[in-house]
Amino acid sequence: MSLVRFPRRLAAFVILLIIALTSLGLIAANIYTVGVSQVGILVNPYTGDFSGPVAGPTLAWKSVPWVNVVIVSTAVQTIQMVGSGNNINVLTRDNLNVSLDVTIRYQVLSTNVITLYKHYPALSWEDNALVPLIRSSVREVGVENKLTTSLETEPSLANDIQLVELNLRDIVLPNSFLAAIQAKLNAQQQLLQAQFQAQQLIVTALGQRNATIIAAQAQANATLIQASANAQSISNIISQVEAQTGTTWNSTQVAAFTNMYTELQLLSRLTGQNLYIFVGSPNGSLIIPTKP
Repeated sequence: MSLVRFPRRLAAFVILLIIALTSLGLIAANIYTVGVSQVGILVNPYTGDFSGPVAGPTLAWKSVPWVNVVIVSTAVQTIQMVGSGNNINVLTRDNLNVSLDVTIRYQVLSTNVITLYKHYPALSWEDNALVPLIRSSVREVGVENKLTTSLETEPSLANDIQLVELNLRDIVLPNSFLAAIQAKLNAQQQLLQAQFQAQQLIVTALGQRNATIIAAQAQANATLIQASANAQSISNIISQVEAQTGTTWNSTQVAAFTNMYTELQLLSRLTGQNLYIFVGSPNGSLIIPTKP
């Protein structure tokens, strides 16, 4: 078996190429980037040392390749606690169970990010600390002040996280409470409707009473007018009788004639027949019709 010999120049080139690639690999392993609104924490897993934070955007160099670079976002983050099963249930002073939809915006402070990372190496401060604090704080009066105080006093978060904004987006009342409100509104509407109808009845009754009064007054006036006309007609008839017979009637004769004429006139109207009164005297006789 014969050995294959490489030219010395080719062998040297291959060795140089391997060295160059290894060097490039080591250089690439030691270079890291930090983006916008991010900070980098350098963690030595062997010594337990921390360095940084390195604010982005930047391209930086690690001293040794085994140092780990942990990237933490310092941008404003949003926590949505909205909808059934995720919103916050609150018991009011009136023992009313109310559901609140809450939106929280917070920001990690870059100056203390190493301390925050030591407490939460899995970057789990949102689920393990912030959400429970939000739930407990929202149930208190003065939600924003309470949450700010909690963030400042919580040992694992103190001076590491800043509250940017808290919004109570919706308040979901229980169906029983909404039904009670609707029943109350319906009762109020029915009461108003009953009052309106009662007022209408009063107005109608007053109108009917006024109409009856007016009709009665009109009838009375008509009766008076008719009576006055009848009296004037009887007076004229008596004057004609006195003139034609050359007599003068006394009050008794006038009253008797008036009663007779009025009764016969009413009877004439009822029967539709014309009835007559015969007046006799030495100077002549007259026949007076009672139907006008």
